[in-house]
Amino acid sequence: MDTAQAPQAPQAPQAPSSANEQMVFISYSRQPKENAEFVRELAAKLRAANFEVWLDEERISIADNIQEKIVEAISKADAALFIVNSRWLEQDRDFIRYEVSLVADQRAARRVVVLREPAETRELGPYFSTLNRLEWYPDDPQPDARFWEIYCGITGTPPGPRSEWDGRGRGLTAAQPGSQPVRANLPPAAPTPAPRVAAPPAAVIAQSHKAAKPLRVALLYKRNAQPDDHVLSLLENGLRAAGHDIFIDRHLRIGVEWATEIERQVREADAVIPLLSAAAVQSEMLEGEVKIAWEAAGQKLGKPRILPVRVNFEDPLADPFSSILGRLQYALWRTPADDSALLASVLDSLEAKEPPKLLEPQVVPKGTEPLDSPFYIVQAADLQFQAALESREEFIVCVKGARQMGKTSLMARGTQQAEKAGIKVASVDFMGLNQTALADIDSFYKGLGEMIALNLDLDVFPDQVWARERAPNVNFERYIRREVLGKIEGHMILAMDEVDRLFAHAWASDVFGMFRSWHEERRRKPESHWKRLTLAFVYATEPHLFITRQDMSPFNVGKKLELHDFGIEQVEKLNHLYGDPLRSAQELERFYALFDGQPYLTRRAFYEMTTQGMTLERLEAGGTDDGPFGDHLRRILVMLAPDKELLAVVKRMVRGEGVPDQASFYRLRSGGVITGSSPQDARLRCGIYRTYLERHLD
Repeated sequence: MDTAQAPQAPQAPQAPSSANEQMVFISYSRQPKENAEFVRELAAKLRAANFEVWLDEERISIADNIQEKIVEAISKADAALFIVNSRWLEQDRDFIRYEVSLVADQRAARRVVVLREPAETRELGPYFSTLNRLEWYPDDPQPDARFWEIYCGITGTPPGPRSEWDGRGRGLTAAQPGSQPVRANLPPAAPTPAPRVAAPPAAVIAQSHKAAKPLRVALLYKRNAQPDDHVLSLLENGLRAAGHDIFIDRHLRIGVEWATEIERQVREADAVIPLLSAAAVQSEMLEGEVKIAWEAAGQKLGKPRILPVRVNFEDPLADPFSSILGRLQYALWRTPADDSALLASVLDSLEAKEPPKLLEPQVVPKGTEPLDSPFYIVQAADLQFQAALESREEFIVCVKGARQMGKTSLMARGTQQAEKAGIKVASVDFMGLNQTALADIDSFYKGLGEMIALNLDLDVFPDQVWARERAPNVNFERYIRREVLGKIEGHMILAMDEVDRLFAHAWASDVFGMFRSWHEERRRKPESHWKRLTLAFVYATEPHLFITRQDMSPFNVGKKLELHDFGIEQVEKLNHLYGDPLRSAQELERFYALFDGQPYLTRRAFYEMTTQGMTLERLEAGGTDDGPFGDHLRRILVMLAPDKELLAVVKRMVRGEGVPDQASFYRLRSGGVITGSSPQDARLRCGIYRTYLERHLD
């Protein structure tokens, strides 16, 4: 007798042979809270299926460099999982683009795109338009089937008949020993909770984290708010018990001295901990204190470190908190049950400071610092320039700095980061234009357009579309609109270095007037084609000395940045990078008095000390024509000699007299000979300049 064979249940697929065989990087937004919870549950299911999962909230502490951690994680990932919602597409887009570009470089890594909300292809961008997308909306009735699709995408497994997806997805985690069911969308029975282990008291945690080197820590908070005050007391007592020096403003009388003392304490702190609650992020006072900490960190190589603590608050941050703190990992406190974990996390972060790596200088410092140079010092202007370019909100970004301040290096690094964020960049150096290209405005526009076309690999050059009957400005604007912006996708940056070279030409006002008109059109019509363009100008000379009509100048609108000489903290950092040739605070002060933080001279001096055996005493006597700085110092005389008026002003300064007029002040400052904010407080830029010029001009 024939017997009917019972139908077979779909077989659970074979998971990877050993736990953690494949590592999955998850890119997602923590907003709204439901999305973060979904990602945590998805990560738990992946782990139950024997994958190693990388989630930022689990792997990055509040003291870590987020970008470095993400680069490291993506470089090791076998697959990347993109969880896409509207927040991911809109507010987090710049950082997401950075992650996407890193994953794109990992050609061997599999990519899986999960849509949590409907999204048009144009919203996803060109990178995702070439990838299959999985739709897993919150109300999906078959979450196990969606999980099976993700599994297949990560492993390259054929999905098989659609009717079996649900069972296969359910079998992935159920078949694994020790796996825990996860809610995803349809909640199964909750697992039996593990016995709760009491957290050690704060006093025990503090004693176990006794500071080997006590740090100055400023706690920033909103007064008279709960539960902020509870967290404030927890951290104040715990950090102090661990040996750290804690600043809180509650003991100061409010007034001018109070405000001055707060700023001083924040700037001098090793670490700043802002407490961010729903009430605190509305505080203008806290906003100002966070800005001070951020500015100080930019000027002093990351000191103070900013370690945000969110107090029962996980909503998106508004500006300026978002732009300053948005990319920093934070610690989260929800209830008093988190007291011990929070204190331990903060103490661990304060201890997490890597010793400086001693680096071997390879080449004599000169000109632009190589992009991979370990000796490049990041200043506040670097961070602000990069943020302005990547925000796409500014049409004009101006960077001013005296000669040999590092302007070109700043531009190169900022545009490199912008390219990594998916922005098209055309970088042009006006020093590369020959005299023929500067003969008249038509020649200039054609030369500039040709450099743009070469940068962007465009097929059409200005000569091919130039019409003699059109005005030069009309020709160039038409070329940019049609042949540049019209032929590329997305945003573009036109970065122009050595802009000073144009100032002396009679037609320069027409050029800069055109750039200003583009700015005004973008302001009047936010959705115009100029929305896709950012102009970056890098220069040394004061533009207002050459552009008489300020309403036609692009240099007094948009974002304005200025580079400054190194501070003593930055010189101290370089000293560490070069292996500490300066052995004491006294030697550091003598060195700083000699070069006053002039970037080129400072780096060159450290190079001479570490590779040529130059001593500090020889450096102090080195203001001579045959010393290591002879070429640099002679250039000052060569620059001054043809200009009798400027030479006379410098002679006055050598004799201890002031600068007599604004024009001389600006010309000497842009040339890098003097420093100061006005003719009244002008002085020779550094000690070695004074020694050399006294010898030759007195």
